[in-house]
Amino acid sequence: MGEHRFIAEASAASGGIGSPTIASASASASASALALAHAGALPVSSHSSSSPAALHRTPSQSSFASGTRTPQTHAHTQNQMHAQPLNDSGAVLGVQTVGGSDTAAGASVLALAHTDEFVFSGTQQGDIHVWRRETFQLERTLSGHSGGCQALAVDAAGGVLYSGGGDSTVRAWDTRTLECQYVVHAGVNAGAILSLAHWAAHGLLVLGCQDTSIQLFDIANRRAVSRQAQADEMAARRSRFFAEAAPAEGKEGYYVILHTAAMFAHTGYVHALAIGATPDDGAALFSAASDGIVGVWRLRRSEDSDAGAPPTLERTASLDTSGSGDSEGDACVHSLALDGDGLLFAGLQSGGVDVWDLETWQRIRTLTGGFSSITSSSPGPGSGSKNNVLALAVDSRTLYAGAADGAIRMWRTADLGALGWIRAAENSVLALDALAPDALASGSSGRPGGVQFWDVAGAVGDAESNPRLSTNLNAALPRGGRHLDNKRLISELARWVRMRSVSGVAELQPECRRAARFLKDLMRDVGAADARLISSTPTANPIVYARFDASSDADAHPLRDTPTVFVYGHYDVMPAGADAPWRSPPFELAGRDGYVYGRGVSDDKGPVLATLFAVAELSAARRLPVTVVFCIEGEEESGSAGLRETLASHRALFGAPRVVLLSSAYWLGEATPCLTYGMRGSIRATLRVESSRSADVHAGVWGGAVRDPLACLAHVVSQLVDPAGRVLVPGFSDGVRPADPAEDAAMRSLVRTIAAREATAPLVARVSAAAADAPAADAHDHLFRQLVQRWRQPSLTVHHVDVSTPAPETNATLVPAAAQAAISVRVVPDQSLDDIAAKLRAHVTSVFDEYVAASGSDPAAPALLDSLRLHLDVRPNAMWWLADPKTPVYQAAARAIREEWASAGARSGAGAGAGAGSASASASPSALSDSDSAFGGDSADAHDVPLLIREGGSIPAVPWLESFFAPHAVAVNIPMGQSSDNAHLDNERISLENLVRGRQVIFRLLKDIASVIE
Repeated sequence: MGEHRFIAEASAASGGIGSPTIASASASASASALALAHAGALPVSSHSSSSPAALHRTPSQSSFASGTRTPQTHAHTQNQMHAQPLNDSGAVLGVQTVGGSDTAAGASVLALAHTDEFVFSGTQQGDIHVWRRETFQLERTLSGHSGGCQALAVDAAGGVLYSGGGDSTVRAWDTRTLECQYVVHAGVNAGAILSLAHWAAHGLLVLGCQDTSIQLFDIANRRAVSRQAQADEMAARRSRFFAEAAPAEGKEGYYVILHTAAMFAHTGYVHALAIGATPDDGAALFSAASDGIVGVWRLRRSEDSDAGAPPTLERTASLDTSGSGDSEGDACVHSLALDGDGLLFAGLQSGGVDVWDLETWQRIRTLTGGFSSITSSSPGPGSGSKNNVLALAVDSRTLYAGAADGAIRMWRTADLGALGWIRAAENSVLALDALAPDALASGSSGRPGGVQFWDVAGAVGDAESNPRLSTNLNAALPRGGRHLDNKRLISELARWVRMRSVSGVAELQPECRRAARFLKDLMRDVGAADARLISSTPTANPIVYARFDASSDADAHPLRDTPTVFVYGHYDVMPAGADAPWRSPPFELAGRDGYVYGRGVSDDKGPVLATLFAVAELSAARRLPVTVVFCIEGEEESGSAGLRETLASHRALFGAPRVVLLSSAYWLGEATPCLTYGMRGSIRATLRVESSRSADVHAGVWGGAVRDPLACLAHVVSQLVDPAGRVLVPGFSDGVRPADPAEDAAMRSLVRTIAAREATAPLVARVSAAAADAPAADAHDHLFRQLVQRWRQPSLTVHHVDVSTPAPETNATLVPAAAQAAISVRVVPDQSLDDIAAKLRAHVTSVFDEYVAASGSDPAAPALLDSLRLHLDVRPNAMWWLADPKTPVYQAAARAIREEWASAGARSGAGAGAGAGSASASASPSALSDSDSAFGGDSADAHDVPLLIREGGSIPAVPWLESFFAPHAVAVNIPMGQSSDNAHLDNERISLENLVRGRQVIFRLLKDIASVIE
């Protein structure tokens, strides 16, 4: 499969983006996000042909019929148009509506042009946005037109950009200084300038006008008329039909001499102009209008006039497009393009593109491409505005056609074979510009100042590739970085959740790769200096790597020696469960009551994107103090297979991490933010008991006469834990770290806090129900012992038992040939995983041997056939992890959490939609305030924000990463999710408020991190 290159890495700092103040940004973002969720109207686009940035391919059309060049119409069926994307990373990258001042609302990009240095976009408001091609940053906004800027043309040799406006003027801009040089006023009653063409060979500017005329402006001889005469002409002009701009203050003003114009050149608006050559007559002007005619013109200078006499236009041919389709809607040509091989392309209102051979003057083909079938709701060909081909562009090998339904269709110019189409916009594609071979710019309606840049090299050159969005720019930048707003964060999360990236399931490995490629592309799109997939284990899902360089001194040291922040996360998820009671499809983002639901939203796709957007925002604002590297793996739910090998072989990419930052934990309750400083380790075990027979047997025939593997397994499992919950493995608690009195005191204080504030939290509610009649002190003690058991004591869990019987839930007549149990052990500081694993093996083996021996030593026992064998697989999975909360990094993390949630004012409940709490998030000092000890004092107030907690779960990568990047790396786990998020269960969710504020917590932590890690 071909690679899809970025044309450039877009930087949100372009055009002077500044980071909004944290308080106002978080408040407004949270409000808008919560409104979406409460309304149940999250911006979730379906994974279909209507998704932005999707590429759909169609089979290549045949080339010209042998021995003939007669007109042909080639249309594709709807099924062909809905072919599955070959690379769905492109299919899920959305082009966002971002930024925009209040006055820019609803503005559209009407025209595009470029030089070697800049790309220019003309907008509905009359402004021209200038983008630097090398960096894709906004260089300047050019203002002057009082009506929309509907046409652009470039004189590359003269260094001039011409812009035509709805105010009947053309402005000439110096493409180096970006200053306006002069203004040209079109003829009286010309109306809007709808199209422009620079006729370099003759030094002319050609204007296509709303009044159906084509007008000529002689650039070289513009000063032939005296200034006084020009001024008198301007003063005398009073249009009876159209509002015309007043003379520009301080600018040279010129006017078009009407007797040079081709008045009534068409019987409709002149939508498009193109300069080219015909095989017989040489240089020619082509015009297209709403009358369905393509006019062909040559320049004529009167032989009887003076040498300086102005030229005029003479029509030499008319190409009638009215026979291109089946409806009257075809009688309008919106766009024109010429290739270098004598072909003229005309974009039709019907959705077709006429192809004319300029040597024979024949229409040899009409390319329809089924624009109307790109969206299933669109009507058929010839049905109106949804089909209009509003823009055409051509490079050395590709024709591009942009339509009113938001699609860009592509054909090879060599044989007119279809390449597919890009879902580029939600609204009409109004402008296209081929910047270079395989590089395309597009502009659309409803995106204030928005320009999309596409790298289509893969689609054109490799049938296994597709074009992708290279970057999305927005000219309305003064509000700062809004293409990184929280609306986009949720939109990208919706697309990511759609990918069923379940690790450990072979048939879903392609989905995992899609999810990885999506994240890589998104990282590039939001400004990463480097983003790639890395792997050193062929069977493991790839790791997504990205780097955001520090905003200053980024190249001062080799990366290997550069202090970095290492962000860890994972894109793989747990299975959704075929019979799990999900209220909405698990792989479709849904919004309810202030939460978003879907597999992976809390573990770990949501937190990963929140962290990415925080880093990208700092980078865009040039406020990122240190280099940040991302390592997002795809095997965390399957034991992090391949992680160690891949990081070891790519060690130089990650610099010298000082912080390992992750968000893969949960609050203790629902209402109070937390900071996690410890996790238990884990051991996984599989116990399998097999019979010497190779198959199940019928219990009605063999029951009581053969040995039963399931009965044996049940006995072994029963000897692991006693009825009181005590683990029966000898030495199971060996090595457990003695209790720290300071931690005990802090935990009891924490218990009082959550008992007062977290009555609805699952842990508190269940303990309260169990101790409903007990005194408060006893209930607090029960809650304390619960936390000790979950955080500081080892445990053993039997997860499930399976048998070899097919469909055991419905077939209760067989004796299984084998039975198997899955078991896990959680270990705590300072236990040895190898030691506990060895003790578990020894105990299970001993119990099994005793069972077999006992059944064979009793002479009164039944004479049973077959023998039993034990297969035991015990594997340490994750080391326990315990951080020091007194370190400067933890103090900084606590401050970031406290400041962000304090900025919200009083906290009224869990996320956006839970029950009310009674305390203000800023009412009490944190246990981790700068002057506190590691675990604070003995009062409940000392544990207000954030609560300092441990987790009972395990993450294999965290302790290993600290060890791998030793001695300076400190792991910090900042939870974003709540205790009721249902990670690994049905109806997984995350509060939108938590997600938005989690992003801001990371922003606050990283903006000042340099002083912490020095």
